[in-house]
Amino acid sequence: MATIIPKKIKVDPLAAMQRLQGKANASAADRFSLASEITRHEPTGLTPLPLEPRSDTTGGQAFDPSRCVPGAIVSVPLHLIDLNELGPRQIYLIAEIDKIADTLAAGQDDAAHGYLKDGRVKLIDGGTRFRSAKVSGVDHLDVKFEPEPDSVLELYLRARSYNDKRSQPTAIDHAISLRKLMESGAVSSNKDISDKIPDPNGRPMSEAIVSMYMRVGRMPDRILQRMSESPLTTGISILYAVSDIFQKVQDLNDAEDMARSVIDDIRQKELSSKQINALVKSKLDGIKPRERSNQQAFNLGPYTGYVKVFTKRGQIELSMKGIPIEKLVDLQKKLIETVESFAKLQEGGETSKGK
Repeated sequence: MATIIPKKIKVDPLAAMQRLQGKANASAADRFSLASEITRHEPTGLTPLPLEPRSDTTGGQAFDPSRCVPGAIVSVPLHLIDLNELGPRQIYLIAEIDKIADTLAAGQDDAAHGYLKDGRVKLIDGGTRFRSAKVSGVDHLDVKFEPEPDSVLELYLRARSYNDKRSQPTAIDHAISLRKLMESGAVSSNKDISDKIPDPNGRPMSEAIVSMYMRVGRMPDRILQRMSESPLTTGISILYAVSDIFQKVQDLNDAEDMARSVIDDIRQKELSSKQINALVKSKLDGIKPRERSNQQAFNLGPYTGYVKVFTKRGQIELSMKGIPIEKLVDLQKKLIETVESFAKLQEGGETSKGK
């Protein structure tokens, strides 16, 4: 049997070192070039714009923003997606998110809709699918691309058209959306809303109905979230009845406590609209009006403050500022002496009356 003699390989260490150094220099140049590009867009270098091509991958394929043209469906990494905060869906229930999350691992049935803005993807609709993807561990979302809407109002109406094909927004969703649209300046008045935006059923809204939704939308988000958790507390008439609490109770904490109590009663007793209105009225009638104080301010050299007198309570409060730390104890003693002297005079007066 013939003996196989392996070929000798001649190694040139110097040439190998030169090749390695050349690659290192090229890599360093690429990094400096990237840093230069980032600082050109963002002088602080703290929030770099996404440069193309990105190293983000979905399914082994690099994400390429140039593919995000109107009509194309592209798999987009979740961390490059911005949600539409002015969409028709404002409350997302855990049960709905989990239901879609269970199916996403097998594939996305319907693409979300969005557009490219500043190197990122802004969703028009698809908020539930985005949240479900995060829950399920899927790192991307299929998005069908469209031209960027001309205005915030067009963004809302376009999102509304997609949402209405699947389900109507709830009264709570609608109320929050209207409030946000007003706050953003997309609409200027209740009449503007009445002219441009339909109700959850697609019908025109009168200004009176818009006013009802706006009042509901101004309730604290915590309360609206709580009311969204049961169909017994999502009707517009019920929401409006509860919103009356926040119109008439000045202290927000007291108002929220009263609203939670009413919501719990509605659910536990399955109250009718008439019963709910009566319940809210009885709660509000039971509030004792808080006494306003008679306040007198003073300014004595470096010392400023005020004295509050609550006549019905027989109560007096003193607030004083500008007191040196080393003088606080002395002032405290003087105040107590003054109060003690006053008390003794009152006792003396009562005694003389008794004689």
